[in-house]
Amino acid sequence: MKTDNDQVIRWILPKPINENELVNVNLNIILQKVLIRRGIDLDDELDEYLTPSELPNPEEHFDELSKASHRIIEACNRNEKIAVCGDYDADGITSTTLLVEILSLLGARVDSFIPSRQEQGYGLNPTMINEIHNQNIRLIITVDNGISAFDAIKKSNELGIDLIITDHHKIPKKNLSYHSLIHPEKTPTNSPYKYLAGVGIAYVLAINICKKLNFDINNSSANSLLCIGTIADMAPLKGANRKWLKEYLPRINKSTNRGIISILKRLYINKKEITSEDIGYKIAPLINAVGRIGDPKIIVDLFTIGSKSKIERLTNDCFEISKDRKRITALIEQEALVMALDEYKYDRKFLVLTNKDWHSGIIGIVASRMVDKFNLPTAIIAKAKDGNYRGSVRSNKILNVNQALEECSDLLIAYGGHSAAAGFSIKEKNISKLKEKLITIAEREFANLDISKTINPDAHINFNEIDDNFYDQLNLIGPFGIMNPTPIFWTRKCRIVKINKLRGGHLKITLNDGKSSIQALKWKSSLNLKVNDVVDIAFYIETNYWNNSKSIQLNILDIKSHQNIINLQLHKRNYICQINEKDCIQVTNSLGQSIYSDRYTESQNMNIKQKLFIKKILTFAEIALGKAA
Repeated sequence: MKTDNDQVIRWILPKPINENELVNVNLNIILQKVLIRRGIDLDDELDEYLTPSELPNPEEHFDELSKASHRIIEACNRNEKIAVCGDYDADGITSTTLLVEILSLLGARVDSFIPSRQEQGYGLNPTMINEIHNQNIRLIITVDNGISAFDAIKKSNELGIDLIITDHHKIPKKNLSYHSLIHPEKTPTNSPYKYLAGVGIAYVLAINICKKLNFDINNSSANSLLCIGTIADMAPLKGANRKWLKEYLPRINKSTNRGIISILKRLYINKKEITSEDIGYKIAPLINAVGRIGDPKIIVDLFTIGSKSKIERLTNDCFEISKDRKRITALIEQEALVMALDEYKYDRKFLVLTNKDWHSGIIGIVASRMVDKFNLPTAIIAKAKDGNYRGSVRSNKILNVNQALEECSDLLIAYGGHSAAAGFSIKEKNISKLKEKLITIAEREFANLDISKTINPDAHINFNEIDDNFYDQLNLIGPFGIMNPTPIFWTRKCRIVKINKLRGGHLKITLNDGKSSIQALKWKSSLNLKVNDVVDIAFYIETNYWNNSKSIQLNILDIKSHQNIINLQLHKRNYICQINEKDCIQVTNSLGQSIYSDRYTESQNMNIKQKLFIKKILTFAEIALGKAA
């Protein structure tokens, strides 16, 4: 039997943990091992990890925060109108909404401006500056954009508009003139604010102003919007992000924001504690859908208008747009897959797929789907309304796609992004040259590398160890996301007791590992599994809410046929591991020599170095055979 996903070639199992590394704390030993493998020093760092300490005064970390705050407070006192200029993705929309709501509550006259993805593209632009100037606005605050808007910055200076930039994208090596800049790159080394998304920077500004005006930010939607935008933008869950999300995520379903609650109800998650997975897979895609193919102002209005009838209408609009986005995505994905298979056949290391008729708002999603299927960096390119072409690039977690675009800058009109995701504009005549260059870069970077898709389980666990107490402790080491991924567990020798096929190719399975039974789901499975098949599984542990009841279930990532004999590679040598008839571990080398777990210390012919090596290989075999976590 193949693994369930043809791209998952192998599992890389965790290294053994020395028992003296474990500490006497009220945390499950399996979870202690997970944290140790992630580099957490349980003696010195566990308390801070589980209960992050208070954050430092942000004015001590952002040198222009005070200046920006005073200018905004001055505008409020003078009854000046303020423009908040955001972006059309979930980070930009939540950032915009957050500042619009807070400044309105503080008595400011404030309006939002978000560019059309199709008409104007990303970020602040001279057309927006002219529109703002025509409305006699003299203060602009950007959120999640602005640092690379050179023409717009120049235009705002010419028109005498004060520009406060809050952004987290890379600061260009160019002299810029603005009123103030609040950016994580300008914070000290090891600052807890280093990892903030655009919404996090907007939140820092908002909370600083609120403190100066003695307004409690908890009397707003800011905390909920912060969580949604941070997770949607895949910001690392470290420092301030981890502190805030641990505190605010559990409160989202109790928000007083009618727009947020309306969305939670339509997604059937309003009666449960919201998790980062709920945001990443349900809430954020809905917001992004509106930004991709609709008018992002719909979301801003939904989250800032109190009218019950308008909220219902706007919620319906959001879900209709999301439905349309799914339909368009499915069509483009089908076409892109045909092209990708042809490229894959010729062993291309970078998939570059172009169709002038594809919707430019969807191409990022399709690029991600191609990476999932082929584990290769992918660029999806479509024609924009200005006659040029726009591309979205996604990485396979090995190639830094932003650096790759930097090497191709002579072919591009504009580009930007991060190591995992980036975008660019290009003239049609340069697309074929770009494709050749990106493939060459990928071939260079992947030389001598095994780029086959792998999964890395954090720990082995038996089903009888998975209970409510374990799940509660698992949540203690969350929230999960970038730089703190959801732990992957694995279990050997599971017998399929019952299997039901669900709509969409999903499977609901009852499994028994010889000690206990548990329910599991496998999404979009292509395997022909049968009752009594014996398998090994890798999975997430989650909760299932159904008919007002809550139960623990497994979300299976990969399934493979169980084998009694395991091939173990250590120091580039292969060993065969198995449990013999005496229930002892037996390890055999390539020469046919075997050692046994019940008597490896008995030999008098071994020196200390040999005994240590044998002990080491047996501990690795314990992990591989599921005898230790």
